[in-house]
Amino acid sequence: MMPGRTPLHGVLYLQPQNTDAILDDLADNGVAAPGDQSELAAVVESAAAEHDLALSVVVVPQADGQAELIELANAVRSERGGTVLVLSPEYTAAASDTYGNVDQFVDGLPGSDVQATEQFVGELTDPGPPWLGIGIVAVLLVALVAGGGRWWELRRRRRRDAAALAAEGERLRAEVAEMADEVLSIESRTALLEDAGLGTEYSTVAVEYRDVVHEVEQDPRDRRAANTLATRVRALHDRVQALDLATRP
Repeated sequence: MMPGRTPLHGVLYLQPQNTDAILDDLADNGVAAPGDQSELAAVVESAAAEHDLALSVVVVPQADGQAELIELANAVRSERGGTVLVLSPEYTAAASDTYGNVDQFVDGLPGSDVQATEQFVGELTDPGPPWLGIGIVAVLLVALVAGGGRWWELRRRRRRDAAALAAEGERLRAEVAEMADEVLSIESRTALLEDAGLGTEYSTVAVEYRDVVHEVEQDPRDRRAANTLATRVRALHDRVQALDLATRP
């Protein structure tokens, strides 16, 4: 039983079985109820104006059970469309073409038919949390966090790469510096040997050495440049070693 709802004693045609009579009564203002319908009609009119809700409200003095009211609600909905609320002192039922699972909104409605209808409309049309906005904000936050994470990872990687390139540059400079004494020693020995072939080779190595010294003054700008310079230093080292052996007595 709906607590606080007073049984209504209206005209006999307002019985769940009298669907045609109820439909006739609904035709003028969307309300079929005994007695004064003005307050319920105002709720129906407000629902249409404010929420574009096509609402029909039926109040019956008594019913044999909720199933009877559900059947009546579906019968009215099939004829009028929209949303139908059926109230009785003991039970409440609803049906709708527009809203799914309207049964969840009829539990716990207050005793007054007007208050019950107002609460039903309020719960039915309550937009609830702005899920679309919340979803958009959540997506933006995820994108922001992901973007920030990628930016931080990229920054960390660049710092790590810069440190590695600086270390590689330092290693190559040390390796080239170690060849300086050897190159000078080869120069003096080549002059004493008066060998044209060795003299030409030394001149080529000396030019390459000066170029490499200039190249290693700056750290490599990227990994490819570091690999290219390292290959060049190794090749120069091999030529210096070979020329050193060739010019020794």
